[in-house]
Amino acid sequence: MKKWQKTTLIIISGYISYYTSYILFKLLALNEQTIVVISTLIGLFPLILYIFVIRKMIKKENEEVSKSSIKIQELNKLNEKYHFKRITKKKHNIIDREYSRKSLERVTGSSIIKYHIENNIDLIRTDIENAIYNIDLLEEYTKEVDKIINYKSKNKTNYSSKKFQKIENRVLNDSIHKRKEFLIKLKLEVYYRSNAGKVNETRYGNYSFEDLVKLYKEWQNGNKYEETIKQERKIMNDDIRYNVLKRDNFTCKLCGISAKDGAKLHVDHIIPVSKGGKTVMSNLQTLCDRCNMGKSNKMEDYSSKNSMICPDCGGKLIERKGKYGIFIGCSNYPKCHYKKSKK
Repeated sequence: MKKWQKTTLIIISGYISYYTSYILFKLLALNEQTIVVISTLIGLFPLILYIFVIRKMIKKENEEVSKSSIKIQELNKLNEKYHFKRITKKKHNIIDREYSRKSLERVTGSSIIKYHIENNIDLIRTDIENAIYNIDLLEEYTKEVDKIINYKSKNKTNYSSKKFQKIENRVLNDSIHKRKEFLIKLKLEVYYRSNAGKVNETRYGNYSFEDLVKLYKEWQNGNKYEETIKQERKIMNDDIRYNVLKRDNFTCKLCGISAKDGAKLHVDHIIPVSKGGKTVMSNLQTLCDRCNMGKSNKMEDYSSKNSMICPDCGGKLIERKGKYGIFIGCSNYPKCHYKKSKK
C-alpha cells in the first residue's frame, strides 16, 4: 500500500470513528461539549495507533537492515571513532538593557557579544569553540563517510532490493553527522526603557554562525595580544635593567642627561611592546623620565628627528609631553627652560 493510500485510509477511519461515536453519545443524551471531546479523542485513535505501529515497524526495519548492511555497520564504527563535542544551544538569545539613550546609541552588538564570550555567559563561548572544533573535524569525517557510501551491501533480509536500499539510505541519512547540526545562531535584543516607562527603544540583531566565529576570533586575538604584552613586561627584571643602564653609561640616549645630573632613568623599549617589541637588549635603551614620557609608545628615533638646536643654551630640542599636550623643549631642562609649541 502506498503512502497516500495509507493516509487516506487513516483520515476516513478517523471520520467514521468520530461521527459514529458522536451519534452514539447523542442518543445517550450526553452533554454536547462532552460528546465533542470524547468523539474527537475516539476519532484521533486510529491516527495515534497508526503512528505507534509505524514507529515500531520502522524501528524493526532499521534493526534488520542494520544487521545486514556493511555501510551502516562501518558508519557506526566511524561515529564511535569521531567524538564530536556537545552543543548546549543551537540558538542563543541575548537581552541587554541600557540605562540611558546615549548608551543605547553608543553600544554595539559586537561589544555585547564579546562581553558574553569573554565571561562565557550561558556557555556561549563553549558552544562556539565546540562548534568550530566539530566543523573542523567534520571535513575529515566527511571524507571517511564518502568512502563508506561507496561500499556494496548484501541484502540478507526478506525485503526486496529496492526496499532494502531505501531503508539503508534512511538509516544512513539519520546517522551521518552534518554541518547544520553544529551551526549556532544568536539573536540580540538591546533596549532602553525610561523609569517612567514613557520612552521605549529596542534594537534587534541576528548573527549567523560565521558572524559569531568572526567575533570570537576578534576577541581571541585581542586576548592573546594582551597576554603577550603582559608576558613581555614580566620578562623585564632588575638584571636586565642594570645591564641596559650600564651599557648606556647611565645616560639618556635622547637628551644626554645622566644619573650624575640627578636624572631619573628608565629602561625603554625602542619598539614598544604594544607594537610587537621584544624584551631583548637590542630593543632596550636608557631614557630619562621626561624623554620616556614624551616618547610614550612611539617608534620614532627622536635623536635623529629632532636635530634642532636650542637658541638659549645650544642644547638639543626634543619633543616633550606636558600637561597641555606635546611641545618642543630643551634637552637641558631644568637648567634651560626654553620651549615652544609644536607646529
